[in-house]
Amino acid sequence: MRIRQFFSVILCFAVVAHADVGDAPEQASAIIRQVLDNRAAKDFSLKARLFITRDEVRPLEILVRNTVDETRTIYRGEGLELLVVQPRAAAPRSYRRGLGELTGAKRMERVWNSSIACYDLGFGFLHWPKPKWVEEARTRGRTCDVIEVRAEGEPYLRVKMWIDREYRAVLRAEAYDADEAPVKRYMLTSVLRVGEMYVPRGMEFFHVPPGQALPAQERSRLEIYQGQYDARLPAEWFAEQNFQ
Repeated sequence: MRIRQFFSVILCFAVVAHADVGDAPEQASAIIRQVLDNRAAKDFSLKARLFITRDEVRPLEILVRNTVDETRTIYRGEGLELLVVQPRAAAPRSYRRGLGELTGAKRMERVWNSSIACYDLGFGFLHWPKPKWVEEARTRGRTCDVIEVRAEGEPYLRVKMWIDREYRAVLRAEAYDADEAPVKRYMLTSVLRVGEMYVPRGMEFFHVPPGQALPAQERSRLEIYQGQYDARLPAEWFAEQNFQ
């Protein structure tokens, strides 16, 4: 099986061969570059369900357009149309129809009051400077390189990522606030084959409400059940001006 990463929730997976980065402790930046390069070559569309809570579920359509320089993803559902632009070599940007570009505190607006913030869908911390290799560890039966990043002026102070050593996909991420308290966790639980690529089938997002601590947390789950590869999506759908 070969896996590639598709980012828009984050979203992260599609088709790349085994990655050999040599001495992992000295190659944190190289590992991050491989994750960012691990993208699908063609457009694709997905059908999903977002379990906001165990009892509240909403259908969600995910449209992904890939070019040499960037990936653009639209999340579309009842009362929601969100565009996430992920340049290959720059921080992602998010736009919501009717609100325009999401900046500052607006980046943390929740998707349907779930545990997923709009900011989370871009995996912006992959572009934070000076990534640090922490250790080798296993999660969900896979050997991973644990990478840590820090940044000022971002919604999270610090993020730890568990990156699959063979397929260079983010299997788990944990975010911490300025008080070093855990506030968000993402976990990939299963994958789904769509055409010639694999995408996340199950993803869980955990949010720790302000003023509380683990184990108090809210959980939402994104499940993808159907997809089409090489969807040939019109470029005009993904223009920023459509969301201003």
